[in-house]
Amino acid sequence: MKLVAFSAGRRNGNTEIYIKEALMAAEKKGVEVELYRLTDYDIHNCSACFAGAFCPADTDIEKCRYKDDAPFLAEAFLNSDGVIIGAPVYSLTANSLFFAFRDRVFGPRMDIASPMVGMPAAAFIKGRYKHRPAGLISVGGCLHEHWTGFSLSNLFTALIPTQCEVVDHLNVYGIAEMNAAAVSEKWLEKARRLGENVADAILSGDNSWRGGDRGTCPVCHLNYIEVIPGTDDVLCPLCGIYGKISVRDGAVTVEWPDTPECRGENRFTVEGKIFHLKDIQKCMEEFAPFREEAKQKAQKYRDYTSCIVKPPSKG
Repeated sequence: MKLVAFSAGRRNGNTEIYIKEALMAAEKKGVEVELYRLTDYDIHNCSACFAGAFCPADTDIEKCRYKDDAPFLAEAFLNSDGVIIGAPVYSLTANSLFFAFRDRVFGPRMDIASPMVGMPAAAFIKGRYKHRPAGLISVGGCLHEHWTGFSLSNLFTALIPTQCEVVDHLNVYGIAEMNAAAVSEKWLEKARRLGENVADAILSGDNSWRGGDRGTCPVCHLNYIEVIPGTDDVLCPLCGIYGKISVRDGAVTVEWPDTPECRGENRFTVEGKIFHLKDIQKCMEEFAPFREEAKQKAQKYRDYTSCIVKPPSKG
């Protein structure tokens, strides 16, 4: 059984310290562990170079125009039984290296639901779809947790296509200086527990939530809530499930009905991803009669090039 971890933090930095603490705890459980420092790898950002509906790299990652380390990292993930992803917080979000990693390694090419709606399956996956347990680690430097903003939810987005199931996550804050993570026992203990939880899920096959505090949302266990104005409806903007909000005795309560109407678009279920993919197909079908007209009208914008500033690196 193998647990792989991907760190978007600096070499020997605070993010790496927490990931290694988790890996050491998992290793004591008898799980093989591997750490991939993303700063060591060549990962080109996706430049959306393909003009068609689907990128050829979505079915074969080697067909990307950029010959970087993304296929190697994809293989590392596909050969794993569980995963940990960690990243530092930059401007309320995970850092740009994480997003480059997510877009080049994960995304549509890893989507377990694509073959179920008639889209071409990614041959390089070779039957390695599985429900892997996952742990997420976000590390911020401010003393106040709200300055970590969206980082944990960013890390979740890498896992939506792959059907990974997060069993624990850790939102660290107040760790600003180099090596500070090594002396913060509170966070180290939580990192150890995260590693143990992911290892236990790998060994038992039970990917249920093990992270203690369940948060407001019953799916992602985060507290992100979008209130629909003029109603008592709320939405988890990460998971896509709906609930009802009320105030009782001065306390806010959110109920999440377990019904198709409220949970049918849950992005962390196969059914939710199928809904999403069929929605895209429908959108494309409705646009088909206007395709030629749109191409002709778009020519005006292709021809308007006088506003474009060329980078000095390209002369």
